[in-house]
Amino acid sequence: MKGVPMQERTAQRRALLLDAALEAFGTRGFHAVTVREICAGARLTERYFYESFKSLEALFSALYLMLNDQLKHATLTALMVAQMKTAASPDRERIDALAGAGLRVLLEFIRDDPRRARVMLIDAISISHGVGQISGQITREYAELTQQFIEQLFPDADARGIDIGVIATGLLGANIHIATQWVRDGFKPSFEVVLRNNLAIYQALSAFWPKLQPLDTAANAKPPV
Repeated sequence: MKGVPMQERTAQRRALLLDAALEAFGTRGFHAVTVREICAGARLTERYFYESFKSLEALFSALYLMLNDQLKHATLTALMVAQMKTAASPDRERIDALAGAGLRVLLEFIRDDPRRARVMLIDAISISHGVGQISGQITREYAELTQQFIEQLFPDADARGIDIGVIATGLLGANIHIATQWVRDGFKPSFEVVLRNNLAIYQALSAFWPKLQPLDTAANAKPPV
């Protein structure tokens, strides 16, 4: 690395450690990995490990945040493209396109590299309180993104007495649980089957929405005889 500025050399070593972390954490799990193993994978001494990270947990957190940034960028890009293509489409087509785009990105992201799934969906929720807080914050951010998407499709939610925040949290929880179980089951059933069944939850919401009476109508409705 002669001739390379010190700051750039440090960044290069950090990237090597993150690559080694993805391989180690993603294949063996956080609790089975040591600093020595990470350093061997990165071909660096422990001195350089502690140059960038205080602990294995700090390395895991950095890796988790990096993977989340990659997934979020891919998701937002897919949603933007889907939104432009369906701007003038009926609501049913829009929810299929937008939800389908977001779900496809998530499922492809973990299928194409199962190591990501191990880090993001399995280990991140069980390592420590600190990592759990990061996981919780990431979940809230995705819930807010889901809420924005649902609000665009159903702007009359308040009039119907529906809390979109609760709906968004439930939808996201279902997405995460389905994806996690898919990973644990060795990516069975097929990608298209999992995508279609995940999307069905959003389609059910769209189909049920017209049946939700506005609050004032529901309050004045006569009980069935």
